[in-house]
Amino acid sequence: MQDNLNHQNIILNHLNDPENETLIQQVSEFRAQSEENELYFKQIERIWEASANLKPLFELNSSASVHKLNSRLISPALPKTKYNYLWLRTAAAIVLVSALSVWIYSEKFSVQELVKETTNQVDSVLLSDGSKIILAKNSAVKFPDRFNGKTREISLLSGEAFFKIHRDPKHPFHVAIGHSKVSVLGTSFNINYSKIKINVSVKTGKVSFLPNSVSRPSILIAGQAISYNLKENTVEKLDGANANAWLTRELHFVDMPLNKVCEELSAYYGVKIVLQETIHTAKKFNANFKESSLEEVLTVLNETYKIQINKSDSLITIKSK
Repeated sequence: MQDNLNHQNIILNHLNDPENETLIQQVSEFRAQSEENELYFKQIERIWEASANLKPLFELNSSASVHKLNSRLISPALPKTKYNYLWLRTAAAIVLVSALSVWIYSEKFSVQELVKETTNQVDSVLLSDGSKIILAKNSAVKFPDRFNGKTREISLLSGEAFFKIHRDPKHPFHVAIGHSKVSVLGTSFNINYSKIKINVSVKTGKVSFLPNSVSRPSILIAGQAISYNLKENTVEKLDGANANAWLTRELHFVDMPLNKVCEELSAYYGVKIVLQETIHTAKKFNANFKESSLEEVLTVLNETYKIQINKSDSLITIKSK
């Protein structure tokens, strides 16, 4: 703030004395430093020019103000001179520019919190540092319109999101998820936040995940995933192969047990799949699907295992033949 006031005084002195070579050089250097400085100079210059049209203070409709001003500033025997007019103009400009400086300073350093919500569509948010957040359906994220501290802080309020974080070692990126937190420098990762769990998976780079009741963070690298149970306060490793399936619309199964396959399909297609306990198979499932319907995937399952699949609305029951 003090720097702004110093620059303001130099500019005002230059406008008062435009032929002063020292002031010319100082103002020229200031204006050349950035577009922001040039804009700041022009704002002050406009106010200075407008102040020439201000009515003399003694014409204000407050006799008390006139009396107070006269008693402090105006000698009864002193004639009105061009110098007095210039002084009045300078004083008015200083008041206006000082107010403007405070406003510019507050606008420059104030941060506005924004919230992005989705309903039945996928949407994205581009942050001020160049990072990108892709929100899944029925999700919400809170973020600042700019980052101005030592860290970059946002919050995933609900749902699921994929993060592509611009690398900045001097300003770590933190995602608050309830009372938990994910910390990164520059990476891409996915977070799924529900009332009962938080799932974190890493596509590139390294991520630190700190659950709210765990003293030591879990460090995840590319290809790894973890799930934190909010009710039981437990952490377990996950297969992160399909963590971004909602975004890529691809499903990948590599040596996956049938019960885990059903869990993945249930999460991706939003249906409840019940695998009856009578099914006992050690056979692992290997397949890749891209933009496939649930019916297409179930057909492949049916051809791979000796099972019977019954569908009823959003409930699917799988049992032995």
